[in-house]
Amino acid sequence: MTKEKALEQKFDELLFQISKGNTHDKIEKGSFFMEFEQVKEWKSKFGFSFSIYGNEHFIENSPHFHFDNNEKGIACKVGFDGIIFECKRNKSIPRNILKELKYFLKQIDTKELLNQLWNTKNPELVI
Repeated sequence: MTKEKALEQKFDELLFQISKGNTHDKIEKGSFFMEFEQVKEWKSKFGFSFSIYGNEHFIENSPHFHFDNNEKGIACKVGFDGIIFECKRNKSIPRNILKELKYFLKQIDTKELLNQLWNTKNPELVI
């Protein structure tokens, strides 16, 4: 599994937990909602993707990733701290998703994955 897919799967799982009534506090204390389903290859339930491209540039002296949802027409450039730099087609990230994205980006393993992706794809702009 690629690092981008790992990010997407982890974020998708957070959105699933929240959609089932779990909270950040409960998640941090180990609460986890599970549903039994037939084992199959993971597929995004919510459709959000994370991409970091090679030959990128800093925006406002910060690295960023592309946060997209083709089904909803969302295509944004977001800083690793959750600041939205740009959204195409004037389609912004819904408030509830942005709240979860900012929480997600504060997680240490998320920060590490993003930094690894950026540094691998943009070795001339190592962070």
